[in-house]
Amino acid sequence: MAEGGRRFFTVPQFATLKKLGAIFVPPLKGNVGAVDTDAPEFLDYLIGVSPAERQTLYRSGLDGLNAQARRQFNKAFADLDNKQADAILKPLLTPVPWVYDLPKDPMKRFVYQVHQDLRTATRNSPAAAAASASSGRRGGAGGGLYWNPIDPV
Repeated sequence: MAEGGRRFFTVPQFATLKKLGAIFVPPLKGNVGAVDTDAPEFLDYLIGVSPAERQTLYRSGLDGLNAQARRQFNKAFADLDNKQADAILKPLLTPVPWVYDLPKDPMKRFVYQVHQDLRTATRNSPAAAAASASSGRRGGAGGGLYWNPIDPV
């Protein structure tokens, strides 16, 4: 996934991204989570080959979460427990009614974007497809999702 262990993010940034994956897309109800599917590793690669604006959004956002964790709890974001991480993330979660109307605040925009990217990477991963196939469920990880043809009568 990350093509030979290539790392775009620094070690602290990647640890924060992995913690976000565990928080935003945990393994629930028999589904695999972001960490199980290597979604953070995939995003490490993807953001590394993305336009500079997106790279800056991610790097600034990950650094911002680490800085806030150090100010509030005197430790890195990756080392926070779920209650501490929630205290930082909850004010940054913003409902986005329209995808073209993203939050203006850079940290809120980052949290929205990383949440979406982690969910998409997890849902579309080979591990999620394999887990869905082995469970016998239909419709998971894109399997079986298609439009039925219209029956012309």
